[in-house]
Amino acid sequence: MPRLAISVEGQTELEFCKQILNPYLMQYNIYVFPVVITTKRILSGLSHKGGSVCFQRVINEVTKLLKSFDYVTTFYDFYRFGDKTPNETPDELCIRIKSALGNPVNFTEYVQVYEFETLLFSDPQTVGRSLNSEEIIHEMLAVVKECGEAEKINDNPNTAPSKRLDNIFRANLKTGYDHAFYGPTLASDIGLTAIRAKCPRFHN
Repeated sequence: MPRLAISVEGQTELEFCKQILNPYLMQYNIYVFPVVITTKRILSGLSHKGGSVCFQRVINEVTKLLKSFDYVTTFYDFYRFGDKTPNETPDELCIRIKSALGNPVNFTEYVQVYEFETLLFSDPQTVGRSLNSEEIIHEMLAVVKECGEAEKINDNPNTAPSKRLDNIFRANLKTGYDHAFYGPTLASDIGLTAIRAKCPRFHN
């Protein structure tokens, strides 16, 4: 059975891979092994994992994984990617990553536009029903309409998908959006089929 390593940014993506991608790909006899990227090592030998993704850390991480797995891919957010070049697009960043690795045939580069929470905007109705809030449905639909589609919700410190969700949650649930708790749970409620139907880049 081929083993697919997915280098992920944090716990939200880790759980998404475990709960949603792994059961799906197991149907095709592909075993998914998500690995949270190592972002810092300290003198004691311990390492810190998650967050603060940058180009060289990605190269270091993927290089290690390519030696141990049949196939490797990545799942990082373009939003807050540490050292994007000015005006670099997500696709250009993906090409730069693969090129720096020597274009290995068993590596498929992927950077999420613009962050994981984009996927939750694929189905506002399900999110609202899961949270028992019609207003959340209306507000999320308004965001999608404003931007054109889920994957066009913009890369900006104030209006990125997670920032918009946090504002919507605080207005309607009186609590903020908890990435690790709500992210995988709501994505599971939506389901991979619905996500792929509304997020063509992710689908591809």
